[in-house]
Amino acid sequence: MASVADLVEPLVLQPDTVPADVRESATRLLDAGAVELGTFGPLEVTATVTDGGTAHAVSLESAADGLESTCDCPAGSDGLVCAHSLATAITTWERAPRRRS
Repeated sequence: MASVADLVEPLVLQPDTVPADVRESATRLLDAGAVELGTFGPLEVTATVTDGGTAHAVSLESAADGLESTCDCPAGSDGLVCAHSLATAITTWERAPRRRS
């Protein structure tokens, strides 16, 4: 099974995978230091993302069919990749150990 860091890579490196406004909001959250990682493992990452004074619970999990992302915000609850999930994905990708070529 692929790691969460491997599965988030397309979200991080390919700008067209999420709408521009979601990416801009995620960048704003990252710049504000809003992502606090909880669990940081190869198959599961959890975080609390504080946005406008509201804390959102985010979970990224490696599943048999790919990445499962959940967030308790309205967009995340609808199954969409929200700014909170994307900010967590970027943080995960940046903090994951680099693989040797």
